[in-house]
Amino acid sequence: MTPADLCTLVTAFFVTHLAGERNVSAHTTAAYRDALKLLLRFAAQFHQRPVAHLCLDDLGAPVILAFLSDLETSRRNTVRTRNARLAAIHAFFRYVLDREPAVASLCQRVLAIPFKRAAHPALGYLSEHELHGLLQHIDRAAPMGERDYVLLALLYDTGARVQEVLDLTPLDFHLDSPAFVRVRGKGRKERLCPLLPQTARLVRRFLAEQGRSPDEQAPLFTNRAGRPLSQHGARYLLRKHLAGAHQAMGSVRHTRITPHTLRHTKAMHLLQAGVPLMTIKDILGHADVKSTEIYVQADLEMKEEALHRVGTPSGARRRKPLFGQDLLAWLESL
Repeated sequence: MTPADLCTLVTAFFVTHLAGERNVSAHTTAAYRDALKLLLRFAAQFHQRPVAHLCLDDLGAPVILAFLSDLETSRRNTVRTRNARLAAIHAFFRYVLDREPAVASLCQRVLAIPFKRAAHPALGYLSEHELHGLLQHIDRAAPMGERDYVLLALLYDTGARVQEVLDLTPLDFHLDSPAFVRVRGKGRKERLCPLLPQTARLVRRFLAEQGRSPDEQAPLFTNRAGRPLSQHGARYLLRKHLAGAHQAMGSVRHTRITPHTLRHTKAMHLLQAGVPLMTIKDILGHADVKSTEIYVQADLEMKEEALHRVGTPSGARRRKPLFGQDLLAWLESL
């Protein structure tokens, strides 16, 4: 295949397949775009020729494997990020396989590259005391202070993913009783998240102070330049407020807290309050209850740890083994 063929395939993949046939979200398109951009730049450096001179044969399995290794070593990407890039590459080569059977062998070798198993860190969440300490530390009279407070309050109250909250517009809110907000999740699935009365009042006051109309369709949260707040910006402001609130949150001083931690926090608080698992699943927008079961497992582990800390009575007798000294003889007696 020629460089022109590769250019045609990449263009058709984004315009015809992703946008026209699958109608994927803008976030999915951006993720796939970034993965292919990184791959093409790496392949150009690998083969020592410009991107415009690359053809599909230059993106074989050995190059893909070298690219994935470079992501982890040179770019310091996590295994999860590496797997996300590979998923985008797989999607592209599945499209090529359907469209160009002549390169089936090359595509199948790329599609055979497996995902790496990633370590699952302990599920982190904040206690009610820690969450209160974080929110109370925010100086709401400071420039952008009220924005930060409303953002963190919504992240917790809705249990939504950070990008789902950043995508919210004033039009998405219904602030009269019963208050709720319309959230657009993965796969463009919409769900209604109920809001506590105090959160609804908070959003209403924030809109009034900003001079925003309830019918606006522009993002609710913006940066100092007036542009939509990014995930990087949300992480930055959370770290800033955590740094000042560490005195009130000593127990989480060395714990990695991200905006997603507030989602975990909401789920754990709901579970500990006795809310059914299926209800928590719907609030979080999980497609499968298996995704929600991690909170049950985490809660059970904490309870088991608490029981171990209590220990056993000091007078408890040691149980005798069911078999004697000669284990083989005991097995023969079965």
